[in-house]
Amino acid sequence: MSKRKMRLLVIMSMLAGLLAVLILAGCSSAATASKPQSAPPPVSSQPSEPSSAPVQSSSGGSVTIEAKLLGHQNGSLVFEISMDTHSVNLDTYDFKQLALLRDDKSGEYSPIEWDSAAGSHHRSGKLVFAHPDKSTKTFELVIRNVAGVNERVLRWQV
Repeated sequence: MSKRKMRLLVIMSMLAGLLAVLILAGCSSAATASKPQSAPPPVSSQPSEPSSAPVQSSSGGSVTIEAKLLGHQNGSLVFEISMDTHSVNLDTYDFKQLALLRDDKSGEYSPIEWDSAAGSHHRSGKLVFAHPDKSTKTFELVIRNVAGVNERVLRWQV
């Protein structure tokens, strides 16, 4: 066999191998892309023991929520909320509809304000509850239905 034919055979073999690799790579990524993404099963975040730490957090359903108790301001109880994820659009969650405050006197309060800019995967804002009673010693911030977690309960002792 001549050198020219041998060189042509080597080049053709390399091209055939490269083509096979490209076809297999395309098939495997198409198979991966066509698999439906299932949502994580609904879970509940168990209530923690009351803490005097100003920041409490809950992770679940690929979302971490941190809440910082800012305290009483003008007859309201104010929290700074931050949410982080790499897989969920956080802009769809309205904490004015999803949050609830409980106190140690069996009181339940809905938020009067949720002030947050859009942020997609990283979002923060202020959550405000009408709560003039400064004698309350324990608070529970309940956040429902975020990223498949039925209920997250964050507790403070002041």
